[in-house]
Amino acid sequence: MQNKVKEFNQTIPHKKAMPTMARLMDISSELGELLKEYLKSTKYGTKDFEMTDDFELEFGDVLYSLLSLANESGINSELALDKVIQKYSSRIKNHGNMGNN
Repeated sequence: MQNKVKEFNQTIPHKKAMPTMARLMDISSELGELLKEYLKSTKYGTKDFEMTDDFELEFGDVLYSLLSLANESGINSELALDKVIQKYSSRIKNHGNMGNN
């Protein structure tokens, strides 16, 4: 997925990497839009969540922005995910949950 985003970003005319803070603000904005779709889907928490096309698209926006940040920062997203899964596995083994005790 990370390479797919990298290749796509290279096709955008005059595309420069976003400054890191701008990318982080973009991620925050996209996450807010995802949360808004959750609220709409649940009628502001009054019914169970149902997947919608808009929720899936907003999830894609968040994922795209995160993978763009990885590319722009030199992060290998697969390696970062492996590390965090190992961290959580260790916490579960040692403390019975994923939280930072």
